[in-house]
Amino acid sequence: MSTAGVPAWFHLFLDVPRPRWEEAVGFWSAATGWAVSPPRGENGQFLTLVPQAGDAWLKMQAVDDGEPRIHVDLDAADREAAVERSTALGAQPAWTYDGVPVMRSPGGLLFCHTLGEGSAPRCARSEPERVVDQICIDIPRNRWDEEVAFWAAVTGRTPESTITPEFLRLADPDPHGGLRFLLQLLEEEDGEVRAHPDFAVAHRAAETCRHEAIGAETVDVLESWTVMRAPYGQIYCLTDRDPVTCWVP
Repeated sequence: MSTAGVPAWFHLFLDVPRPRWEEAVGFWSAATGWAVSPPRGENGQFLTLVPQAGDAWLKMQAVDDGEPRIHVDLDAADREAAVERSTALGAQPAWTYDGVPVMRSPGGLLFCHTLGEGSAPRCARSEPERVVDQICIDIPRNRWDEEVAFWAAVTGRTPESTITPEFLRLADPDPHGGLRFLLQLLEEEDGEVRAHPDFAVAHRAAETCRHEAIGAETVDVLESWTVMRAPYGQIYCLTDRDPVTCWVP
């Protein structure tokens, strides 16, 4: 397949029910240590969390319906080619917002085709304690092969095995790049594909206490990661990875 329409950059969007918007913005700013941009959109429904160095990849959106969720924006210089590419790979149109095509992966995960510059922005990892850097796509068993093939092809990244057999990562050509992709094989046989954000943290126990102090709840503690719930309900994980290199120690 041609490389036309392959994204140069990705944005992780936290979609927050409007009644919990202010609470969620305060939580994620405190959790990441990042500044909050001025709001955008006709109703102030969009904002960016701005890292201490480099270009941003974490954004937030107030939504009027449903539960907390996340989606990803795929930035490409040729949006028409990007839409053609994802459609050929099995994506389905969901709706259009202000000229932005909103799509669903074959398993139902929302993503958007947004306009980018055609080359990756500057990214600098300089925060030694924590960074929210990864989208983990949670895939039921009967969707696994289809979703792995879709996300590898639509991102232009190669699947790689990890030390844990139920996970695959999509290799980032820039080891210090922006958003990373992890694919998780769920125990459930069927259902809709969903996703959650992951932090890389240097000291997971201390970081767990810090998150609890700003309102999060610990859901489960596993060998290499801790499952957390934000005050407004969004699930996310704290993972044992170096926040600067994002490698597993």
